[in-house]
Amino acid sequence: MTLWVPGLLHPQRVAQSEVELTKKITPVLRKLLSKADYHPRLERDFTEQACYLFHQTSVLPRAALSASILVPEAFQQAPDDFWLSVDPVQMIPDRDTLVLIPPSDLAISIVESQQLLQAFNQHFAEDGVELLFGGAEQWFMQIKQSIDLQSTRLTDVAYQSINQAYPRGNAATYWRQLINETQMLFYTHPVNVKRREQGLPEINSIWPWGEGTLQHQNIKQRIHAAIFADSAYLQGLALATGAESKRQVTQAKDWLSQASAGHNLVYLDTLAERIPSLQQNEWLSVVQDFETQWMQPLLAALHAGTIDSLFLDLGANQHFYLNARALKRFWRWNKNLRTLCE
Repeated sequence: MTLWVPGLLHPQRVAQSEVELTKKITPVLRKLLSKADYHPRLERDFTEQACYLFHQTSVLPRAALSASILVPEAFQQAPDDFWLSVDPVQMIPDRDTLVLIPPSDLAISIVESQQLLQAFNQHFAEDGVELLFGGAEQWFMQIKQSIDLQSTRLTDVAYQSINQAYPRGNAATYWRQLINETQMLFYTHPVNVKRREQGLPEINSIWPWGEGTLQHQNIKQRIHAAIFADSAYLQGLALATGAESKRQVTQAKDWLSQASAGHNLVYLDTLAERIPSLQQNEWLSVVQDFETQWMQPLLAALHAGTIDSLFLDLGANQHFYLNARALKRFWRWNKNLRTLCE
């Protein structure tokens, strides 16, 4: 079983509360990590880490896998097409640049999103350009042939100047023009007129990213594995690899009651999304809940032989791997969490 919670044990967080963590909050977590084998954790983005943890030899494109879940009919008709995420965003002027605000901060309703998407499709119909609705915050574009375009991930450009982040490649000039024209189109749209009147942030631009064609020959099949997650990308990864896809679970007991016989990748979507915005006292409470809801049951499952092994990616500078044999390493004393996570 692989348990993935990005950022949970970020070394900076752990260092700030070393005393509290060592004294009372994490005895089982410290025991497990102290007896585990350590593997340095490399810096990877979400898609790179997902594919690494699910034993893929290459990184599968984000837009294509997400589209397979969010716009399944369109994807099934043309799974070999070139896919792009083209998400609605806000651009805020800042001196001689624009700063991008991601859709997650804009409280976009489904109706607003659909109206803007429809306006885009009507405006660019003669160009043969069409957006597909994957959700209030997620749009897609399907292109028959691959194009030379290298984008900047939305997560990397969020809250940043876009001057150095515009698309690159032979198709970059067209896409920059498309972004600029969309800004003019959306500025006068009734959705944004109403938002300005209400003091809400505008939805005044688009951002292309996650591009790529799904190369089926590069996909390692995992028919005896399972992914537990609500992430469209991870659900798409399960679909592409032939693995079982199940909704996210919030406690180990829920996973244990549904676990597949093979490798299980468990991603805690809701918790991972919350962690960056938590105050330190809130984070301590989350870690304590993680101790009781996950670490204690998983330790018991290892002892009982219910699970063979446990691989932990919790946002520390190390990955941790252990099995029942590792639990017998009596010579390994429990270390403090700061030392383990550095």
